[in-house]
Amino acid sequence: MATIVDWSTLLDLALASLGAGVGATVAFSLVIYGTDRASDLRRQDRALAAGAYGVIAALALAACAALVVFGIRVMVQK
Repeated sequence: MATIVDWSTLLDLALASLGAGVGATVAFSLVIYGTDRASDLRRQDRALAAGAYGVIAALALAACAALVVFGIRVMVQK
């Protein structure tokens, strides 16, 4: 008897989509949070803390860019 739906593959796809959606959302939220905190701390003349939040924002932005590149790469692969 042939199966119409491969449930294992469907579950893997659903979990991967959930993970990618949550991961991308968290990463971009860290970009916004780090940028906002760095700006506030810079106005308060707390350069070291502002720099730390700036680094967090930059790393999170790099993660977002990597997610986009990975997604495009997966879509164009045969």
